[in-house]
Amino acid sequence: MNRLESSSKKDKDDEKARSNCTKAMELDLDYLERGGVGNMTVGGAPSVEPSPDSLDLVKVVFLGAPAVGKTSIIQQFVWSDFSDEYHPTDRKHTYYPSVIINEHLYSIKITDIPVIPYFPINSYYEWAHYRFYGLRNATAYILVFDLSNVETFQYIRTLRDQMVESRDMRNVPVLVVGNKQDLLCSTTPSAASGLQQLAIAESACGDSREKRRNIVNLVRKHWKCGYVECSAKFNWRVIALFKELMEMVDALEWSGGGKSSEPPPDSSTGGGSSNENRCTVA
Repeated sequence: MNRLESSSKKDKDDEKARSNCTKAMELDLDYLERGGVGNMTVGGAPSVEPSPDSLDLVKVVFLGAPAVGKTSIIQQFVWSDFSDEYHPTDRKHTYYPSVIINEHLYSIKITDIPVIPYFPINSYYEWAHYRFYGLRNATAYILVFDLSNVETFQYIRTLRDQMVESRDMRNVPVLVVGNKQDLLCSTTPSAASGLQQLAIAESACGDSREKRRNIVNLVRKHWKCGYVECSAKFNWRVIALFKELMEMVDALEWSGGGKSSEPPPDSSTGGGSSNENRCTVA
C-alpha cells in the first residue's frame, strides 16, 4: 500500500471513529426510572466540548468528601457501569451526556474533581489552586454525602456555606445527594446474634434515621435545595437525581434565565399531556 492510500484509509478510519463517538441514543428517563434499563447504555459522550451555539450547555460540578461515590454516580449515569474497587479521583474528569426535557435539548458538562479543602473565595484563589476546574462559573452543583456515614455531610455543609459567601448563588441550582442507600442499617445482626446486639444495632439505625431527617429538613427548608437519596451500586434513583437537577435548571431557564416568557411545551392548562416534564438522555 503506498503512502497516499495509507493516508486515505487513516482519514476514513478517523471519520468513522468520530461518527461512532458522537452518535447519540435517546433514552426516556421516565422509562429508565421504571426499571426498563435492560442492556441499554447512555451514548453520545464526545471527548470534545460541544459548541455552545448549537445547544444549551449546563456545567455541573460534583463535590463531596472522599469515598462518598461521586465518580460512581457519574459513571452509572453515563455508562451504566459500577466498580467495587475504590480509586480516589486524582485529577479532573469531564463527561458530556445530553438531556432532553420539555422538548429542549441540553448538553451537560459533568466535572468530577479531586476532593477540595475549601471553595475558592475569589477568582484569584481559583486560578492559583483549582485552575481549569470551573468551580466558580458552574451552572449547577451536586453535593454528595454517604448515607451510611452521615458525618460526611458536614463536609458539604461547610463547602456550601463557603459557596454562598463567595459567589452569587441566585439562579444556581444545588442538589444534595445522599449516596449508598443500600448500606443503611446493613450491619444489623440477626436475632441469633443475641438480643442485646440486635437492640444496639437497632438503636444505631434509629440515631442514623434521626440525623437523616435533620439533614433533609436543613436542605429542603433552610437551604431551599433539592434532595435525593440513591445507590450508585445498584443504580437506585441515579436517573431520578439527574432528572430532578435538569428540571431545576429548566425551570430557571423559563422563569427568566434567558428564555422567553412563554411557558414550556405541553404545560398549558386544559387537559395537560403525558409528556409533561419528560426528560430523556441522548
